[in-house]
Amino acid sequence: MMSADQAVASLRDFLENPPRGDFIEFEGQWRTGTEVAAVARGIATLLDEAGVPKDVAIGVVIRNHPETAAALIGIIALGRPVTMVYSHQASSLIASNVEKLDLAVVVAEERDWSEELRRCLGGSRLGISLPEGLGAPGRIAPVEQLLEPRRTHSQTVVEVLTSGTTGPPKNIVLSLSALGRGIGMLAQGAGSGQAPQVELVYVPLASIGGILMVLGYAIARTRLCLFDRFEVNAWADAIRRHRPATTGVTAPVIRAVLDNDIKPEWLESLQSVFGGAGPLEADIRQRFSELYGIDVCWGYGATEFAGTLATWTPQLKAELGGDRPNSVGRVLPGLEARITDPETGQTLDTNLIGRLEARVPHLGDDWIRTNDEAKIDADGILYILGRLDGAINRGGFKVLPEIVAEALRRHPAVADAAVIGIRDKRLGEVPVAMVELFASHDPVTPEELRAFTREHLPSPSVPAEVRIVEELPRNAMLKVDVAALRRLWNSQEECA
Repeated sequence: MMSADQAVASLRDFLENPPRGDFIEFEGQWRTGTEVAAVARGIATLLDEAGVPKDVAIGVVIRNHPETAAALIGIIALGRPVTMVYSHQASSLIASNVEKLDLAVVVAEERDWSEELRRCLGGSRLGISLPEGLGAPGRIAPVEQLLEPRRTHSQTVVEVLTSGTTGPPKNIVLSLSALGRGIGMLAQGAGSGQAPQVELVYVPLASIGGILMVLGYAIARTRLCLFDRFEVNAWADAIRRHRPATTGVTAPVIRAVLDNDIKPEWLESLQSVFGGAGPLEADIRQRFSELYGIDVCWGYGATEFAGTLATWTPQLKAELGGDRPNSVGRVLPGLEARITDPETGQTLDTNLIGRLEARVPHLGDDWIRTNDEAKIDADGILYILGRLDGAINRGGFKVLPEIVAEALRRHPAVADAAVIGIRDKRLGEVPVAMVELFASHDPVTPEELRAFTREHLPSPSVPAEVRIVEELPRNAMLKVDVAALRRLWNSQEECA
């Protein structure tokens, strides 16, 4: 584990003695470590000139661009707190977020300095603009002195954003000490190979995974290929060009590779992929592994844990004689997990289903309660089965959306599925589903899909209706956006 002081010191060394060669590739063009460090030092100068106190939170409008990555590295290297602002929203909402978060300093790329954002600076905020191409950052608001300290933190923290699957992304405060385990693991892993590989980063920099990667790879001085957003052909081309031995994936990435018939020779350098951020069915794992000859190691983590809680590894598979379908591996050394009764809070025995709780020492001694329904088997393997807070009450029967979605994904034509509950006059609530089909498969009808679920689910869990859509709505983490899915369902109802 890396302490907060060690992380700051290592990042500061990056600024003072940056790698002179390539550091970040973006849209086919490399930026050097010297260029990244220059942006970071420019921000430091502007903050010092404006007399910004060390405890004032620096708001950063986050984009997956080298300019934003440089800003994050620099601000945290200064030991200053960072508050992330979601960029994929209307300019008026970005300005509104700045107001609600009570930020005294805002760092944003030139494209995000809308009239609304400029107006909200007023006379007591400082604005810093990041020009495209890693040019020198400029000061926007002529603030001689911050009239109010506004949002402050007594230590170096990073306020990351949640994935926003059920609503707008929310800020979660994590100390740099809490992030130390993840930063250290990534930095150590990046520098462990005989020939350090180029790391691929497509997850949002505003997320726990994104910020850990940027900071960890800067500390390890490991080159990275940064994507504005995930696009399967660009991703596969980067694998082909940079030839990494391993990389991180999500379930939608695996499905996109299969659905788009990515050539096996493009991925031939990959020996294993590590993933999480959602379930991946056993048959999809097997199909991917057999077609590409790549070991799939699935895991589970959360922003609240500041990283990964459990994962499969090649070593664990060798120990247990293979994978366990629909599981996420064993809890990592030094961490603890237990299953409790959702109503009584009592710890449950092996293989009993209940609420997942975890204890992560670098976050404190308390058990962290999740809303994930899970079980742990006799070998300590963790299974995530659904969400306690997402259960649909169908006339007294509890229906877990993820269990229904998983049954739909077993159909060979279904690339992905998502399930929500809608009101029903007789039963109170019923499950309904939207599915995305593999383009390469023969057509299938909604009724055929409902009939298929009857073979795999108890009758209360069979969706009342299935709709086929060209593409499920997703957020920047490639997770299905449940709020957007519900809006899509309702809009189709109104048009019917």
